[in-house]
Amino acid sequence: MAKLVTKFNPIPIFIGGTGRSGTTIVGDLLNEHPEIRTSLPTEIKFLANPGGLLDFTFSRHKNIDEPQNKVSILNYRTYRKRKRKDREQFSEFLDLVWSKWWEIDAPPPHGRGLTSGITKLKLERLLNRLRKNYRRDRVKAANQFMLGLISNQDTAGEEKYWVETTPLNIANATRIIRVIPNAKFINMMRDPRDVISSLLTKNWGPNTALEGIEWIEKRLTNGYKCLSAIPDSQQITIKLEDLVIDKREETYLQLLEFLGIEDSPKMKNFFNSKMTIAAVSSGRWKNEVADPIFDQKYSEMIERLKSIGIATYGN
Repeated sequence: MAKLVTKFNPIPIFIGGTGRSGTTIVGDLLNEHPEIRTSLPTEIKFLANPGGLLDFTFSRHKNIDEPQNKVSILNYRTYRKRKRKDREQFSEFLDLVWSKWWEIDAPPPHGRGLTSGITKLKLERLLNRLRKNYRRDRVKAANQFMLGLISNQDTAGEEKYWVETTPLNIANATRIIRVIPNAKFINMMRDPRDVISSLLTKNWGPNTALEGIEWIEKRLTNGYKCLSAIPDSQQITIKLEDLVIDKREETYLQLLEFLGIEDSPKMKNFFNSKMTIAAVSSGRWKNEVADPIFDQKYSEMIERLKSIGIATYGN
């Protein structure tokens, strides 16, 4: 029988952003450091994506800071109704784990799914423990589940940090830190116009450049609101262009300082050989976005973001 390991609990680092902003390559960069292990898969998805563990843990509250009122077992009808709803929510989460996130027919970082990093038997045992404990305290049960998964992935050792790169991590930072209070966050930024240009080549996300402006404004706003509630010592924002083009050494050292780690030859070699100007495709939007009113609509978005304190890329 697969034995669950709980001895080593690395500090989780959640990399996120708008998507198409460098989350994967920064996860790959950190994985080269001997004190850091990037998850397999690099995007576990079941935590931050819709219907995932965070939705299951906090869905009973519109406001996650508002405690759930306890229901006396003497109020039998309400008590039974809540228990039935709890069971339904857990069943929905469980179904998504096995039908959507366990095995994914896609190349990395999206595939192969959770199967690439943990045995089915170990994951079943973690889910059974979650099922057993969530009624008493969902947040504590979610914490135990996450730490259990991190410690029981196939590549687990005695690393200081564990890294996960689902883009929605930043928009869910306030919920993640409730589950894992010592989590750290790396918010990746990239010129929104290049993000939009990249998105238009995918079969998910916006279909037009103007839809892309609306899409990315929402993600930037949600991310900003969540990071505003995270202690400064547990977050860093990195512009992909700074890390790869404009301020390479300075930004690289800022990342090391944030994590409190020394540089390593393998990580530095990856940085020098893989994180190149060509890899970023900076300014691709100039040749790929043809909408005549795109510049105007983008400028209007920048002004709206500035008005609420969000600094991003100007014209």
